[in-house]
Amino acid sequence: MVVWDLPLRIYHWLLVIFVFGAFITSEWNDRSVHEVFGMEVLGLCIFRIIWGFVGSPSAQFKNFIKPPSKIIAYLKQMLKRKSKSIAGHSPVGGLATIVLISITSWFAVTGSISNDGILFEGPFAYLFPSVSQLATKLHQNAEILLILIVMVHLSAITFYRLLLGQNLIPAMFHGSRDEKEGPGGRISTPHTVAGLGLLSLCLAGAYLAIMLKPSIL
Repeated sequence: MVVWDLPLRIYHWLLVIFVFGAFITSEWNDRSVHEVFGMEVLGLCIFRIIWGFVGSPSAQFKNFIKPPSKIIAYLKQMLKRKSKSIAGHSPVGGLATIVLISITSWFAVTGSISNDGILFEGPFAYLFPSVSQLATKLHQNAEILLILIVMVHLSAITFYRLLLGQNLIPAMFHGSRDEKEGPGGRISTPHTVAGLGLLSLCLAGAYLAIMLKPSIL
């Protein structure tokens, strides 16, 4: 069964690359390259939010955002190793997805309006000068939160693999799993092409924002 559509899979792996690139270039203090990675993360976040309404069934928010009662019930079953294996996001997986989208969006947005007070400004800093300094602090101080979220995400994948016997990674490459229950990820060829076009547009728009930002020199 197809559980993840092609645009969603490309988004996922690009997010891994760009977040890692943004983190490394931040540690290297390479602001120009860090800006590119960060803005491309913003483009990916915009795509994912849109795709959460118009993408395949498994990608749509309405199919994996669950009330707290269902999340807690599924978590209890999972800890007892009695949870059902379903195609798409489980209630806990859906919550993790929302948290990940929120955190990466937070970093990308605050970074886009931040500045170092000397030679660097984010592409949108000139539009929000009154909050640019606050955004800079929020962007810098929340780095540990992103590291924590990534560690939790990797730990969850390991938990599923070792304790529940479910290897979640291959499906993010080829898109298919054996499970029959849950929303599918199959979409038509025109829908796929439109999704890839939307993804490309979001990434190109994010890069264009860098090219068009006013110079502070």
